[in-house]
Amino acid sequence: MEQENSLVANPSQQASNIQQPNSTSASIAGAGGGTLLVLLASNLPDTYPLKSWLVIIAPSVSIVLSVFWKFISRKSNAYFKVKKVERSKKLLQKKIEAALQNGIISPEEATILKRKMAEIELQSIDNLANKIKSIDFEE
Repeated sequence: MEQENSLVANPSQQASNIQQPNSTSASIAGAGGGTLLVLLASNLPDTYPLKSWLVIIAPSVSIVLSVFWKFISRKSNAYFKVKKVERSKKLLQKKIEAALQNGIISPEEATILKRKMAEIELQSIDNLANKIKSIDFEE
């Protein structure tokens, strides 16, 4: 089945038009976390034994928070895209079924709609197979 004529998007396919998480928001999250740690450390008394360590690890905390934010953003974007595709697929199937049941369409149009429903199901199966193939099993 050709991808250009597909009715349902393939969420498991890595397309070039998928937006990557905004690195600015990840930078802000990291910088905010590191700054918060430095501010916390600066408010501690000088006799507090971990004060210098909190200041020293602040840049590392910034980097870790940035990476974590990017990871969470990427996963949540992918999740919501898959849900949007599933919702659209269900809506399309309901509309096709309603059109077939109302009896005002011609037999030729009914055949076309049945073919489209079959294409949707075949593509869903193909998408699931691609998702399974993309799973990386560690040996």
